[in-house]
Amino acid sequence: MDIQRFNLTARLDYNPESLDKFVDLCEQAILSITENTQARFLLKTAVDELTLNAIEHGYGKEPGLVTVSLEHCGDAVRFEISDFGKGIDPTKVRFDRIARNEDDLYARGWAFSILDKLSEGVEITGNDPHGSRISLLVPLKEKIIVDL
Repeated sequence: MDIQRFNLTARLDYNPESLDKFVDLCEQAILSITENTQARFLLKTAVDELTLNAIEHGYGKEPGLVTVSLEHCGDAVRFEISDFGKGIDPTKVRFDRIARNEDDLYARGWAFSILDKLSEGVEITGNDPHGSRISLLVPLKEKIIVDL
């Protein structure tokens, strides 16, 4: 069986059990949507990091709705996560982060920069009536990354 499209919406609590169960369900769909190990890694990373960001920052560690969508689109997988939290100002997101020394690696806030470099780019938009929608296109061909 090949899954072509997957959507999951859940009301998540800010605790490991809730977040892990949601991420595990998404990871099962990822395994069915592509056999490409590099794409699987990126999609799992996106689900994990952006789900935590939605609950931690979007909802201020309070319960909230999160939706993850995956769609197989030829030679790529479209990933989207959305919430109805406080939203993200795209102009304040750092996509250009570069680790110049080991101390830089310990700072938080690397998710968007890494996802942007590994995918075909990250798009951040508002989610009506409020919240954020984050989309990225994950290539199913190997991509070599430098300057992380």
